[in-house]
Amino acid sequence: MAKKEGEGLSAFERRRLENMAVNKAILSDISAAAQKIIPEAPIPKKAAPKRKTVKVETVNFEPRRSLRKSSRLAGLDAADGTLKRKLEVEAEHEAEKAKLKKMRNADDLNLGDIAVDGRKYGHGVAAVQELFRGAQPGVRTFTEDDVKETTDKGLKELRLRMGGLKLYEQWAPNGSSLSALR
Repeated sequence: MAKKEGEGLSAFERRRLENMAVNKAILSDISAAAQKIIPEAPIPKKAAPKRKTVKVETVNFEPRRSLRKSSRLAGLDAADGTLKRKLEVEAEHEAEKAKLKKMRNADDLNLGDIAVDGRKYGHGVAAVQELFRGAQPGVRTFTEDDVKETTDKGLKELRLRMGGLKLYEQWAPNGSSLSALR
């Protein structure tokens, strides 16, 4: 039993229908204006199929070294095969030494095989005491004789520079003191 417009409607229902018609007209005007302003949405493209990733096996690489070396750069004559072979053997030996240094050693270590500070330690208690004594305040860690005996050039240069350091040239160390006010 739906009532038709205009017949037997109360003032409230009539006002309600008028408001609905006005709101509908406003919304249609807004949507028409929006259609003119807003561009059409682009047609979505189909997503490219995902490529299957190929698992790459990890390969342990050896350290890179040159495969060939010029005889001229090595200072050899081109006809001298023995010197060239000697140079190759020497290069292989150095590469093997470097590889052995990086490998972990599970065997017992011999203190006589360990070279520290450009010199090898001997056997016995004196060597162990010298190894673990550390620096003592006011006592020189190395002497000029140690500098002369050092075989490593870099260490020798460092020891010469460290031995030539002079402290407190500008002021006496006793003149400065720390207090709660500083």
